[in-house]
Amino acid sequence: MPRLIQPNHPQEVEAAIEVLGNRAHAAILRYLHQKGPCTTGEILKGIILDGNKKLTRPSLQHHLEALEAAGAVKADSPAGERRGKRVKYEANIDAVEFELLPAYIDYLRDR
Repeated sequence: MPRLIQPNHPQEVEAAIEVLGNRAHAAILRYLHQKGPCTTGEILKGIILDGNKKLTRPSLQHHLEALEAAGAVKADSPAGERRGKRVKYEANIDAVEFELLPAYIDYLRDR
């Protein structure tokens, strides 16, 4: 089956699509917003996806990295300095509301 054609969007629009178009990202952001800063272990215990499926640690790490790169999640220590540390992640809902969503809406409205 052919892959979907991926148009070349501005970087901020790509970030919005990455965050807003992924159910796991939405579940992670919602959980972090409701519970406050959490470690990956706490997130893994707290999030249940459709059909009672659980995220795996590697999958969660991948999602957190994408969310952090888009600015939707903040960590309490920088990415390059995390070896052996219990990192706490926190939702950055203001970035989603005031940066990602407006960039996406502006793109849709051709501004």
